[in-house]
Amino acid sequence: MQDRSYATAQDMASKYRIGADTVRRKVQDGSWPCDRIGRLYRFSPDQQDEIAQIVAGHQHSGYDKDRIAAALRKLSEGDGRSGE
Repeated sequence: MQDRSYATAQDMASKYRIGADTVRRKVQDGSWPCDRIGRLYRFSPDQQDEIAQIVAGHQHSGYDKDRIAAALRKLSEGDGRSGE
């Protein structure tokens, strides 16, 4: 049975055979979800599952920058209020 506790950056690095710095970069650029506690990185069991899907290629990682940009343009075109 899998351990369902929070994982550290080092745990994730070991699991995916990458450096801990690479794990931190993936979090900082929005590719991987993570909880921050001060300077510490912790990955919940749900976040670990999501990262496994990202690594397996079944899910897109990070933010959809085009979708966000389009939403911001739409907001800036109007007065920002809904309910006309």
